[in-house]
Amino acid sequence: MFLLWTVTHNSGWRRDITETISTLAHLARFVIADITNAKSIPQELMSIVPTLPSVPVQPLLLSSQHEYGMFEHFTTFPWVLPLYRYMDQASLLQSLKKHVIEPADKKAKELAIEKANRLERP
Repeated sequence: MFLLWTVTHNSGWRRDITETISTLAHLARFVIADITNAKSIPQELMSIVPTLPSVPVQPLLLSSQHEYGMFEHFTTFPWVLPLYRYMDQASLLQSLKKHVIEPADKKAKELAIEKANRLERP
């Protein structure tokens, strides 16, 4: 079972948006990050990707858009999956399980096995 959290700004929150996203990422099996029209997502990814090597990140991008300039930095982290490009919301929803959720879940399992193997070594 998966739970979708969509976070938008709420001035009544005790924590800022980056802190909230980071907290949710610490609880997540994986993160799906749509970098289309990136505004706050670069800052949020900076707080997640370098510090959570056991949490895969599946980036998404509307096919008519380009990655933001510094996104390539995250592609060097092995737990960041290849960018998935989608045509429109309908095609994304249709392909979500096969092309987004399943690869992210598979990577989460691989990372868990790698971590368990490292912990077993004397």
